[in-house]
Order: sequence, then structure tokens, then C-alpha cells
Amino acid sequence: MIEVKKLNVHIGDNHILKDIDLLFPERSITCIIGPSGCGKSTLLRTLNRLIDSTEGVRIDGQVLVDGEDIIDSQSDITELRRRIGLVSQRPCPLPMSIYDNVAYGCRINRMFKKRRELVLHVRQCLRAVGLMDEIKGRMHAPASRLSIGQQQRLCLARSLAVHPDYILADEATSALDPISSKTVEDLFVSLKDKYSIIMVTHTLRQALRIADNVVFMYLGEIIETGPASQVFNNPQNELTQKYLSGAFS
Repeated sequence: MIEVKKLNVHIGDNHILKDIDLLFPERSITCIIGPSGCGKSTLLRTLNRLIDSTEGVRIDGQVLVDGEDIIDSQSDITELRRRIGLVSQRPCPLPMSIYDNVAYGCRINRMFKKRRELVLHVRQCLRAVGLMDEIKGRMHAPASRLSIGQQQRLCLARSLAVHPDYILADEATSALDPISSKTVEDLFVSLKDKYSIIMVTHTLRQALRIADNVVFMYLGEIIETGPASQVFNNPQNELTQKYLSGAFS
């Protein structure tokens, strides 16, 4: 599991995350909610060290992935990002074919010796996200020809292809139409038996539909966390109550 201890993130003179202590349960969907600018995406990007690419960033504290502190500079970043995949706000398919998008990570990690094994694996991943039937005969067509919703599912298939333990989703449905959004939500729900999913969302209705656990953040701090039923139905903190009631967003 992923455990965060006394995590502080500064970017330049700005203190973005403040003494974050969290435990993300395994094999479930954890939704991180809160108003814009409260540090949700920064927290998510710290979990697989993508935050490292931000100029002027300074990180203190621990992020333990199965007991290993990934903030340690000796961590294997490539292996970490294989284990902790990210589906971003807008789909970002690679400028290559649908097939090669899914196969790319497998080739980098040298997962298969035989081409036939790789082909079968790519097909399995495309089938897992509901794309295989939609792209019959077009697996080697450019990924850019897919719809936005299909591209997002392709990016999810690309993450699944390298056998991650965790899937991070940063507003993964915000750029999608309602039908595509529902499709991706259903995919996450179906995948939680195999993967631990941590999702940032601005949409309370979405968190209500799919979250097993909820983390509420405000101004870089954790205000309340717990099972979704508890946080939504019986919030303990007054600030949480005001946010859920729509007093601010």
C-alpha cells in the first residue's frame, strides 16, 4: 500500500502541501476532493515523482510504497512509474499507432521475448478497456484518429500494459462527454479488484458514485479522510460539511 508521512512540498516560496499523513487502502478507489488550488494534483504527482520535473520544487517527508520510501533519491524512477501509472486530465496518446501506444511500455521494460506474446497482451489490454471491438481492423491506425473518450481509454490501456500496482487518475474524465465519462468510471470500478486506484476529482457526484474512500483537502492540508459513506453521510469537520453543502467550491 501507499503511506504518506509528514509530507511537505514547496514550489519556490509557496508551501503547497503541509504535513500530509495518509494511508491509501489497497484494492479500492480513493477519491481526493477539495476546491481548486488546494494541492490535490500536486499530491497525486508526488506519489510517482512526476512532481520532480517542476522547477523550484522541494520535498520533505516520506512516501512509502510497500514500505520503500520513494522520496529517497536512490529510488528507481522508471520502475516506480511502471508500478504507479497515471491517467492525466486530458488524454495524451503517443504519436504512433493504437497498437504501438499500448506496446511501447512493454518494449521499454522488455516484458516479452516473442512478438506473438506481445500482440496477445496488447489485444488483452485493449479488450480490458472496451476498445477492441471498437477498433476492429484499425489497430495499426494512428491513435490520433480515435475520439477523445477512446483516446483516454487507450491511455488507460497503456498504463495497464506494464502491470502496475497502482493507478493514479488526475481529473481523468473532466475533458470527456457524459457517455465517455460514464464508460471510464465503470472501467475504474471494474478494475479496483486488481488495482489500487487514487483519483482526483472536482465532481462530487462522481466521488459519490464510485469512491470507496475519500480524502478532503483544503489549502494544502488534509481536513478529513475516511470511508466514503462516513465522509459523505456524517462528516466530522465543519469545513467538510460546508464544502459538501456547496458553501464553496
